[in-house]
Amino acid sequence: MANAYFNNISEFIDEFTKTDAYAPNLYGSIIWGMEFAFHGKFFRVTRDQSADDETYALICRKFHKPTMHYIEVYRLPREYYVPFNPTPDVYLGLYDDVNDLLDHCIIDEKTHREIIPSEKTRITSLD
Repeated sequence: MANAYFNNISEFIDEFTKTDAYAPNLYGSIIWGMEFAFHGKFFRVTRDQSADDETYALICRKFHKPTMHYIEVYRLPREYYVPFNPTPDVYLGLYDDVNDLLDHCIIDEKTHREIIPSEKTRITSLD
């Protein structure tokens, strides 16, 4: 793998889907989100709802999804994640589960399954 966070794609899947009832806090020892750079652009993948409820409803309509929780992917305005109110135009997609994300999130003609292990990918943070 190109990054220091995961040894292989299976490890990414395990870490991104893992839940831990004994975690000391909501974010302890499980991955809720990840920022990464690919081809000079910056992105966030998250299991948290990023937008307010009204905007999230618009995002769900954009991708023809019922209003419920999904894995979100959107483009960041710069390298380091800064809290901002994402608008529907920055979203690349909403995905039902990690395999849907890996197989159907496409950036620069590459699936997320190809992007994660790519030498051209730099994972900038995990939360």
